[in-house]
Amino acid sequence: MILRALAPALLLLWAGAAAQADPAGRALAAARALEQATDAMQQASARRDRIAALSGTIQAYEDGLVALREGLRDAQLREAALTRQFAAASTELTRLLSVLMATDRIDPSLALLHPDGALETARAAMLLGEVSPVLAHEVAALREDLEDLRALRRARQFGLLALEQGLKAAQEARIALAQAIADRGPLPQRLVDSPESLAALARDAASLQEFAAELGQRSALGDASPVAAFPAARGTLDLPVRATLLHRFAQPDAAGVTRQGLVLATAPEALVTAPWSATVRYAGPLSGHGQVIILEPAEGMLMVLAGLGETLAQTGEIIPQGTPLGNMPAARGATTASGSRSETLYFEMRQDGMPIDPEPWFAFSGSRE
Repeated sequence: MILRALAPALLLLWAGAAAQADPAGRALAAARALEQATDAMQQASARRDRIAALSGTIQAYEDGLVALREGLRDAQLREAALTRQFAAASTELTRLLSVLMATDRIDPSLALLHPDGALETARAAMLLGEVSPVLAHEVAALREDLEDLRALRRARQFGLLALEQGLKAAQEARIALAQAIADRGPLPQRLVDSPESLAALARDAASLQEFAAELGQRSALGDASPVAAFPAARGTLDLPVRATLLHRFAQPDAAGVTRQGLVLATAPEALVTAPWSATVRYAGPLSGHGQVIILEPAEGMLMVLAGLGETLAQTGEIIPQGTPLGNMPAARGATTASGSRSETLYFEMRQDGMPIDPEPWFAFSGSRE
């Protein structure tokens, strides 16, 4: 099967522990673990102690990244929801203002031809005049919320990049130390012996604490604009591409081969998009399967899309729902019964490392027109 051909590093993505703490709790725990690991690295002198301290640092960074990714996906969904509200309210305000302007231009002599018409005109103008300031205030508030949310998302994105850099530095330090021990050579400089690295560790721990506090405060105050979590989207998602369903989950094909996902027939060069806001865990080639995209829409959930001709997403990105992921290959000679050429996209979902049937998650009856 397709996923058996993935590199061991990618296979680690399937294994997530069962339910973890909420993002705020995980971020706070990661911050504390990072502080403890930093102290341990400063005190460690023996080789094994240094290895253990670096391993703890890597684990803390990985937990912090999980929490930040969840927060970024949430911010993407909230931003999309607020954008829709802002657009709708702005349209309504524009319509009301246009009506008021038109009312002001009515010739009084024409309105007085019919007493009922003049009265209704006056009443409408009064009502619209009362509603417009309220709606204008709502639009302004929505704009402010949207700008705050965008600023928050940008800050989280910078925090994510900083943690990824810190994780890379810790991984490189651990590899260098392990190699030096294996070669019985001189040990490399400790990560905490560099003032820049030590300051970066402190900043990353502080960033995680601030993130946890922000999430905790939002939870305590209540959220005025809740967004549906990914599990609540079951049965409502659009397929990632306009397609016809060729083979269902675990359904044998003509050769008797069963697959743990859906096989979708698409037009050549069809655009493939993200079904949900997600983290791009992998984007790149896989021998024999074209370009592959692995999305993480929620912790413990993965979507695999294989068979693309080119990818537009990059590993590590946090992308909103509907983001273009890539295109299907150009026509390569295969034709359908109607004589039209087609390509196939393989789509698989995994929950806590186990394959699940993707079909119940989508609102379709065999094709997406």
